[in-house]
Amino acid sequence: MKVPLVVVSVVPFLFSLLLAMEYPLYHPKLENSKNGAHHDFPLGVLSATGRLTDGEREILIMDVGGNGPAEIGGLRVGDRIVAGGRDSAPYSSRTETGVSGPQRELAVALALACKAKPPVLVLEVRRRAKLTKLQIRLPAGIPGKEKLLAGIADHLLATQQESGRWQPGVGGDADVYTSAFGALALLAADKSRYLPGIRSAISFLNQKSTSSIEPGNPRRGPKNWQAATTAILLAEYQLATGDSKFRTELEANCDLLAARVSSKGTMGHHFEIPYNGGGLVVINAQAHLAWALAQKCGYRIDEKVWDRSFGEVLASIDRNTGALGYSARATWSPDISARTGAMAAALVVAGRELQLARQLAGALVAHHGRMRHAHAMSSIGLIYGFAGIRMGYPEGHPEVLRKWRPYLELSRNAAGSVAYFGGKRNIGGDEYLGLKPIGNSMVALMLASEQGKLHMHGGRKKGWFAK
Repeated sequence: MKVPLVVVSVVPFLFSLLLAMEYPLYHPKLENSKNGAHHDFPLGVLSATGRLTDGEREILIMDVGGNGPAEIGGLRVGDRIVAGGRDSAPYSSRTETGVSGPQRELAVALALACKAKPPVLVLEVRRRAKLTKLQIRLPAGIPGKEKLLAGIADHLLATQQESGRWQPGVGGDADVYTSAFGALALLAADKSRYLPGIRSAISFLNQKSTSSIEPGNPRRGPKNWQAATTAILLAEYQLATGDSKFRTELEANCDLLAARVSSKGTMGHHFEIPYNGGGLVVINAQAHLAWALAQKCGYRIDEKVWDRSFGEVLASIDRNTGALGYSARATWSPDISARTGAMAAALVVAGRELQLARQLAGALVAHHGRMRHAHAMSSIGLIYGFAGIRMGYPEGHPEVLRKWRPYLELSRNAAGSVAYFGGKRNIGGDEYLGLKPIGNSMVALMLASEQGKLHMHGGRKKGWFAK
C-alpha cells in the first residue's frame, strides 16, 4: 500500500516550539447526504473535514479548523489528499466496505506519523491540478483505549449543562435520549469524579421523561426510545454503584414498555404501531435489553409480554444474514446492527436463547462493516452492535475492534476527545440527537465494550464503579 505520508526531520528549535502548542477543539463541518451521494467525515488529528464519493481515491478537503495542525501545516479547502496510488482501493459507498480505501490509508498514515519522532508528516495534495507536498506537525503519540475513553468522558463532563442534560441537535425530547447515552459513557469510564454528572443526568431524565408516565395508561409518557434507554441507564447505574434509590423509576419505564407491546408483539415509537401495524423491531430489542438488565436489579419480567415480543423478534430474522430485519413484515434490511446487537446482548444478560444470541452476534461479526448504519443513527449501531458482539460472540470482539482502529484514528481529535464520524448515508437521526455529544458517547461505549464492566458488555460483578 502506498502511503504518501512520511516522517521528516525539522529544525529542533522550531519543533520544540510546536510541542508546546495546544490545539483548539475542532468540530467537523458535515453535510448530511441522505442518498449516499457523498460522505463527509473527520480527518482525525488534522482538524479538518474530508469528502469522498463513490469510486474516488482522493479526499476532498471541505473545511479546515482554525489554528489546528492542518491549517498551520498549509492544508486548504479545495485541496485533495492523494491517499494512495492507482493500485489502491477506491472509496465505495457500499456499507459492507466500512472504511476501506482512502479513509483507511489516511488513518494508517496518521497513526504511523503520530508515533514517529518527531511526529511530522509529508502530505501529498492535489491543488488546482498540481501536486504539492505539505509538512504537517501532529500531536505526538496515540492514546491507549483507556486514555481515549477518559479524554472523552472528561469532555462530556465539561460540556454537560447545569440541568444535567447534554445539548441535543433539536428541541423536544432528543435531549433525553442523548443524555442517557452521555451518562452511560460516564459510567463506563469508571471514575468517582464522574458520579455527580451521572446522578445529575439521571435526575434530568426522571424529571423530564419518567415523571410523565401514568401507571395503567400506556398512552401517556415518553417515547419508547426514551423509556428503554432511561431504563438501561438506571439498571446499569444500580448494578454499578449498588444505589437502588431510582428503583421506582426503573420499574416505571420497564412497565411502560411492557404495556406498549401489542397483542401481536409489535412495538412502535409510542403507543400506536406505525407502518400499518408492522412496527419497528429495534424498539422490541431495546425493550428486551432494558427488561433483562432490570431483572438483575430485582425487576420481575412479565413473561407473557416477553414471549409475545420475542415472537415478533423471531419472525423478523433475515434468512440470508441471520440478523434482525426491520420487522416481521420486512425481514431484509442492510441496517442490522442496532436491533441485532441489542437483542443479542439482552438474551445473554437474561440467560435465554444463548444459541440465538450467538447467531445474531455472529451475523454482526460477519457484517461488521455495516455497524455505522442503523435507522439514520450511527450512534445506536455502534453502541448496540459492539455490545452484542461482546456478549454473544466474545471471541470475535477483539478482531472486530482491531479492524475498526482506522475509524477510531479518524474520529479522535487533537484536543483529546473525539469528533462525530457517521455512516455513509443518512445521519439525520444523530443530527437530531446532537452530533457533538452523541459522537463522543458512541465512541466511548464502543471502547467500553472491551472492558466488560457494564452488564450489557458482559459484566457480572455488582458495585464495581470507582472501586
